[in-house]
Amino acid sequence: MPWQWPWRRVEQREQLTLEQLLAESREPTWAGVPVGADQALRLSAVWACVRLLADSVSTLPLDVYRRGERAPLPALPPLLARPSADADLTDWLYMVMASLLLRGNAYGVIAARSGATMLPAQVELAHPDHMGVTLDDERRVVYRLAGEEIPREDVWHCRAYRLPAAPYGPPVGLSPVEYARQTIGLGLAAEKFGAQFFGDGSMPSGVIYAERQLSAEQAGEIQERWLAARRNNRKPAVISGAKFEPLSIKPEESQFVESQRLNVASIARIYGVPPELIAGESGGSLTYASVEQRALDFLTFSVRPWLVRVERAVSALLPRTQVARFNAGGLVRTSLKERYEAHETGIRAGFLLPNEARDLEDMAPLPAPTPGGAVA
Repeated sequence: MPWQWPWRRVEQREQLTLEQLLAESREPTWAGVPVGADQALRLSAVWACVRLLADSVSTLPLDVYRRGERAPLPALPPLLARPSADADLTDWLYMVMASLLLRGNAYGVIAARSGATMLPAQVELAHPDHMGVTLDDERRVVYRLAGEEIPREDVWHCRAYRLPAAPYGPPVGLSPVEYARQTIGLGLAAEKFGAQFFGDGSMPSGVIYAERQLSAEQAGEIQERWLAARRNNRKPAVISGAKFEPLSIKPEESQFVESQRLNVASIARIYGVPPELIAGESGGSLTYASVEQRALDFLTFSVRPWLVRVERAVSALLPRTQVARFNAGGLVRTSLKERYEAHETGIRAGFLLPNEARDLEDMAPLPAPTPGGAVA
């Protein structure tokens, strides 16, 4: 019987997640702010990298093949058609990628099995902050969800950024956020400083000059009259014997703008994402001949390692005779003219049939000709 979820135990936990509790208890970064996975997501560059990679992987078609065969199965196994009770395959893969990108590990509990071989039929993903991985006295891996031990055979564990752990540590992936916390902390501190600089009045919006010496009461009265006029539907203020001169500062002179620009590039470098894909600056003169070439580089250097990790982990849930594989062609889809020219070349050379080309374009196959030569 599959292991049962400790719903009651999880519901009785405090509202703060373990990641938040650890972020509050650990030492702040050199920039003076605590950093955990939840705090990191509040930084736009981290959010953009996680969204870009998770969206790119989760929206790609996933096919299942018999080992040694090139044609995919006509339909996905029930496990992949609906891997979770509350998530379809796209959402399920997105959650897996988000866990890997933020914490280096994705965990699932096999909630249902089917068939004579008791293969997994449903895998419910667990929040990485609620899962603990340790070694017992016999150096066997022990999984605990919300403090309750789970049989190892009921746990699905996908790892990223692995280092050799045996014989002293559990086999877990490295957390990108934990190892890049100083860089992320710098970005959060720069955003906080910028918000306070413009929002909390780190510098006044302007100066009111009086033509004569004023007492404290008179200065306060003029200031109140000026503020009242600004609150009154932005009507122009009329103050006798005084004039207002606004103060401004160039963003380039405040330095934190440049710090934010460099921080975006640093975080993109950590996740292996081209900075220009998250609205950053590449910092070089590299240009692409076409959108297809840029997409191909993104697929090769940024997305492909994640595809391999997820394919390997998902294949472990399938029968040994089957393997899961993403169809990455959607990322490098060319223009209509280029695709049609490629189809024509393949048909002329004889290694592509017209109906195969139509299938690549999501078109219905041509009707088969009748014995008399006419199309049925």
